[in-house]
Amino acid sequence: MLSDTQPKAEFAGECHAVILAGGSGTRLWPLSRNLLPKQLLVLGGEVTLLQQTVTRVLDAFEPSRIWIVTNEEHVFEVRKQVAAVRPELEAQVLAEPLSRNTLPAIMLGLEKVVEFNDAALAAVFPSDHLIGDDEAWINDLVRASQLAEQGYFLTFGVAPAKPETGYGYIALGESVGEGAYAVNGFVEKPDLATAEAFLREGTHLWNSGMFLFRARDFLRQVAKCQPELWEWWMAREETPLVQGYRDIPNISVDYGVVEKIDNIAVVQASFHWDDLGSWEAMYRLGDKDESGNVIQGDVLAVDCRNCLLISEGGKLAACGLEDMIMVQTRDATLSCPMPRVQSVKDLVDILRREGSQLVESHPTVVRPWGSYSVLEEGPHYKIKRIQVNPGARLSSQMHHHRSEHWVVVDGTAEVEVDNNPVVLVENQSVDIPKASQHRLANPGKVPLNIIEIQSGPYLEEDDIVRFDDVYGRVKK
Repeated sequence: MLSDTQPKAEFAGECHAVILAGGSGTRLWPLSRNLLPKQLLVLGGEVTLLQQTVTRVLDAFEPSRIWIVTNEEHVFEVRKQVAAVRPELEAQVLAEPLSRNTLPAIMLGLEKVVEFNDAALAAVFPSDHLIGDDEAWINDLVRASQLAEQGYFLTFGVAPAKPETGYGYIALGESVGEGAYAVNGFVEKPDLATAEAFLREGTHLWNSGMFLFRARDFLRQVAKCQPELWEWWMAREETPLVQGYRDIPNISVDYGVVEKIDNIAVVQASFHWDDLGSWEAMYRLGDKDESGNVIQGDVLAVDCRNCLLISEGGKLAACGLEDMIMVQTRDATLSCPMPRVQSVKDLVDILRREGSQLVESHPTVVRPWGSYSVLEEGPHYKIKRIQVNPGARLSSQMHHHRSEHWVVVDGTAEVEVDNNPVVLVENQSVDIPKASQHRLANPGKVPLNIIEIQSGPYLEEDDIVRFDDVYGRVKK
């Protein structure tokens, strides 16, 4: 998918885009997991939310002025997805070594912006929102850029359509221009009574999480509000920003800067916006059948009304349900009344405290060389299906606690065990003893599929020591 459109926006000054492509999207569990968050999923369209965002941003910005910030866990998938939209954007993806919330991520993007021009404007966009009417979105950006040139820090607010308790709100002050207002304060996820009052009185807008500001003005505010982050920023010529990530505060841009400054204004959006932040939003935006149900996948629904029913696993059979959400994957099923949709995040928090892998990944995990799927596991054993893309190779590695047995299902495998190379084809196998250095590659032109049987006292993914890796994953 290529976007060949020429940018349409006529900003008041030089303007760059910073797209935030990290985050976990826990309210869309079990489809969204830490290793495959919602921006990397196809939701509400034919391509992923990230690809929709990149395509839209290309309508307003030159590719050389677009920066995508993600983290090391997602960087290879993000690069693959943005390259499918515009190949040169693959080099514009920046990787955080670990998540430190939105403020450090924005500063990582701003490092690239100020290399061009510290007087340039910067627009910050989440990668997991749905935007309708791109022309209106561009017009609102241009309007915001004019105010940013006057020294304002701009955010974008959306007129509430209902009393929503899952969004932050912006309190409106006096007008500062056409469709723009001073900000009188922020309210984070109010209770239902407060949200109903905001809707009734028309005094508040939903906070969209999009911003536009002059880069150097923003950084001055960081220096004033977050001296620890400023010290980290100022040392970047001696120490790259990513090297200091583990020691900096985990802090959002809203709490760290936006809520502490005075010259902030909000542009009321003239475009449709939805953050797809809950299953209720997926239901509301989905195509409904004659009974008001949104159904995706292998689902049998009998006498069900106004339900969201999704299956990415086996057959999901539902009978007599009303106003319910049921989402089934290969390894987990969510069942929740529609009015309790915000409680999904609480369920994920419980699973995380229990150390459940259901929060981390799907049975199928995407890697830069291909993917693997866990077929079965139990005490001291795990069975995987591994698919290696044509021409790809895994790292040279070893495991302290497990041995492996590989069987080629189809394709051709180049295997090296302790410097002994061998080529395997369909139905041939090889043993990988514990603590042996080994490597797997696909020299062919079709995908390589193997079955891997692991055995040992510890079988988690962190029992990998890498010696060489074409994807730069060897730890120094």
